Amino acid sequence: MAVAEEADPPNLNLNLPVHITGRDAQRNPEFVKLLSSLSHRLTHTGVSRSLHKDVEQATEQMRREKAAWLQTGALYHELEELLLDYDIKRQEAELPVAETQFYTALRECLTTAEICEYLECSPDGRRDVTLLGLTSQQLHQNNPHRKDLKSLQKKLVPMIEERLKKKCTAVFSFHESSSNLSNDGGELVFAKASQLPLVLERERQDLQEKRRLLLQDRAARDRQFWQYYQILLQTLESLERIVKHHRLKSQLDNNNIISEWLVQRFDAMELKIKVVESQVLCDTYTADTVAALKQIRRHLDPTPYDSEYTQSVQQLQAYRSVGMGFDSLVQEYGQLQEAIQNKQWGLTELQKTC
Repeated sequence: MAVAEEADPPNLNLNLPVHITGRDAQRNPEFVKLLSSLSHRLTHTGVSRSLHKDVEQATEQMRREKAAWLQTGALYHELEELLLDYDIKRQEAELPVAETQFYTALRECLTTAEICEYLECSPDGRRDVTLLGLTSQQLHQNNPHRKDLKSLQKKLVPMIEERLKKKCTAVFSFHESSSNLSNDGGELVFAKASQLPLVLERERQDLQEKRRLLLQDRAARDRQFWQYYQILLQTLESLERIVKHHRLKSQLDNNNIISEWLVQRFDAMELKIKVVESQVLCDTYTADTVAALKQIRRHLDPTPYDSEYTQSVQQLQAYRSVGMGFDSLVQEYGQLQEAIQNKQWGLTELQKTC
């Protein structure tokens, strides 16, 4: 069910360079509509279709121009190699006059053609501005071999064709295995070699198709990996919730058990303390001790002291009512008492010494 929810929107990830999962499509339906409308205007690379068409046309035109340039370049290099071979042969042996004249004319015509390529030197591409004011028409008219061009071409074309034929055969032999070419004749090999561009183009298209399929497989693998990753995250989240719930429930049960055990232990300790307190009270307050304490309490009862204090206050007030000389009499009485005590102490000490 989770995989079905994560399924990608149909054709959306293939038509645009995006990666939208089914969950993203469910959460953002308006954005998916926008992407669907863009898929009709953009290519799978994110380029507008009109611009892509212009690019394809420009690419095709450039391909044709490049093919024409390569053909001209190949012909030019063959002519250079032909003249180079002639120079090597001329150094090794003396060649016939006709052949020497042919190659001389060919070299001069090739030089004239090369000079014509350097005439247009205007930076803005204007054709009316040329090197030294010369034109290609003037150079061709001044070519001494202008009248012999047809005869030169008639003799030159078969030579160039033969050289190109050998090179095509060599390239085809390099492309194909030697076992496939051992039983084929020269004409058959050249016929196959003439089809080499088509074969290479077909192989190139096959490689591009395989590359496209590989990219699709990679994108599908990435999407599948992303789906598995999301499912794994969901599974881990669910597992974490279950573990937390189980752990909290177990912890709660454990806490309840510990709380009940502590309550019972505290109750037992309280009962034990009460028992110890009772034992201490029983050991401390025996029958004799209780009787003695009661006797002490009676002696310490504050009622007699209160009556004596009241009598003393009454006597003091009676003395004060005598007059202002009461204080002096009290002081004199105190002095007399102190003198009597001193004399008694001295008499006692005297008796001890005697």
